[in-house]
Amino acid sequence: MKTTQPQLGQKILELRKANGLTQEELVERCNINVRTIQRIEAGEVTPRPHTIRVILEALNYEFRQNDSEASPSLDPRIAAWFLRGLIAGGIYLILAFVEAYLEFQLISDGSATISPLLYTLIKVGVAVSFLGYMGGFFAMGNAFRNSWIKLGSILLAAGTVLCLSSDLLMFFNDYISREGILVSQSILAGVLYPVFGVGLIAYQKRFGNLALVTGILTILTGLAFLSVVLALPGLVLLTVVEVLGLVLLYRAYEYGVSKPVGSTVAD
Repeated sequence: MKTTQPQLGQKILELRKANGLTQEELVERCNINVRTIQRIEAGEVTPRPHTIRVILEALNYEFRQNDSEASPSLDPRIAAWFLRGLIAGGIYLILAFVEAYLEFQLISDGSATISPLLYTLIKVGVAVSFLGYMGGFFAMGNAFRNSWIKLGSILLAAGTVLCLSSDLLMFFNDYISREGILVSQSILAGVLYPVFGVGLIAYQKRFGNLALVTGILTILTGLAFLSVVLALPGLVLLTVVEVLGLVLLYRAYEYGVSKPVGSTVAD
């Protein structure tokens, strides 16, 4: 059973796009002439096994020469973690808007106008969904060997749970200084988000400018929180970062479910 050349070229094209790479960027990774890449993707030439191996390794795929088959080094089950993170992140984003409304109402009218049960459920929902969201990025760190994103996701998950717990503490205890805790929360976020941002930037070669822009905006978000006085603009920037994070997780999911180059064969 042999993989036909048009099928091989099409699969390499799909994998390159799944990685968010242009032909020129792929050339930089595998040091192969751009014209050669173009001809392979167009199905005009039959590349040598060594050339296929180099291209697939540049796309984080492990070449295995066995009846000209190539199989992905990324366990397809990892894609399920990306998908869970994507879904959890979507739920988190929705709940975050509800949470923001409750916080605005709390500042304007006080806690007497807010149901304690509703407030608690929203905070718990935000915490659980955010943990799932960060779980998707932690899985990305494992799959693509990115220690910064693993560290950043763990720290952000722990920091967010801590902040949400302090919100509940303030809600049920009027004697606690709200201003002091809010400043502490802002500084904590300011310290943690840049770590996560560095991890995102490290994905630039794999996911292109999307990872670079998301990482830079994440770092800027952290700096805004760290300043405290720019915390409100930082919240707006954070919303943009979270939406871009969902897109990044979706791109990782697409990559994870990409079929091996040798999955379509002809007798």
